[in-house]
Amino acid sequence: MDCVQLGKCPFYNDKIPMDNGIGAVFKKKYCKGNQGLCARYQVLTAVGQSYVPDSFYPNMVDIAKKIIEDVRS
Repeated sequence: MDCVQLGKCPFYNDKIPMDNGIGAVFKKKYCKGNQGLCARYQVLTAVGQSYVPDSFYPNMVDIAKKIIEDVRS
């Protein structure tokens, strides 16, 4: 299923530098697959858009958990 943030997401819309090969894999997995796995989406839904760093990649789940934890505490 497509992520609900596709139109707004800087990663999906190529605003963040990414090697074409790995970028395509990430888009398939996170943007067009399971948005719940995406670090950007996790931060967005847990604590809000303002906490999603502009240069944040969808595979940065450990950092996403830290951001969420810091904001909530």
